Amino acid sequence: MGKPAHISRRRFTLMAGTASVPLGLAGTKPLTAEAVIRRIQTELGGDWPSTGPDGFKAGDPSTAVKGIATTAMATLDVLKQAVKANTNLILTYEPTFYSRADGPGGFGADDPVLKAKREFIEKNGLVVFRLRDHWQARKENDMVTGFAGALGWTRRRVKNDDALYDIPPATAEATVAWIRGKLNLRAGLRAAGDRKATIRRVFLFPGSMTPATMWQRYSEVDMIVAGEVREWENTHYAADMFTAGEGRALVTTGRIVSEEPGMRVCAEWLRTVVKEVPARWIGVGDPYWKPAL
Repeated sequence: MGKPAHISRRRFTLMAGTASVPLGLAGTKPLTAEAVIRRIQTELGGDWPSTGPDGFKAGDPSTAVKGIATTAMATLDVLKQAVKANTNLILTYEPTFYSRADGPGGFGADDPVLKAKREFIEKNGLVVFRLRDHWQARKENDMVTGFAGALGWTRRRVKNDDALYDIPPATAEATVAWIRGKLNLRAGLRAAGDRKATIRRVFLFPGSMTPATMWQRYSEVDMIVAGEVREWENTHYAADMFTAGEGRALVTTGRIVSEEPGMRVCAEWLRTVVKEVPARWIGVGDPYWKPAL
């Protein structure tokens, strides 16, 4: 039996120091954020124009990835949870810096909140990538199916290519209570229309629903469950329908809350695409609270 190989202290330190570095497919190079995104782009397909909403929004794309987090919105609280979980690549569905293009928007580049968020990202070596249009475009419609799954209605879909669901009959009040419990909502949930109406068929629309969509689909269902709407258009349209004698209801859960289940599905999908590092979902939650009565 031969003698054990001698390993110098320097060699041991180098080996131990590289053991925790995420490796790429060849096992020789660190898995960078840029490499992860290239893999995601290949899997999702389509064009990725630099002028589109999807793309890197903060951080260095050459950063070695320790873990991936998906979220509906990269709030400061979500970023802090990511750091605590040793996760440094964040894929967000909505903008990080409060505007469509993730620029200063109406706040200005010197806004203290915006600056603090950028400084936190830089200090902790985070990389933020927006993944919206291409995730939403998947034929599986994960934003809708994820929303339905969170509500316990996965098996109640009417057609595979639509967002109609036949649910157990209940009053609008009881259905709203079910939604509140399933999504763990506080004060962000709103409902308009006939609270005593029997709800059998619902239309799910995570995100922001336009008046055109509501006017087209409202007559098909007993209730629409959306993320958000324009109050002076959709909400009062629903209220006036109730006044006119229509037994229907409109429920809004909050835009981000409605998009969270779809980004949870995204994390599950990522585990099949990027296997070298862990992928997790980090929830934003309902930001609203109820004032004391």
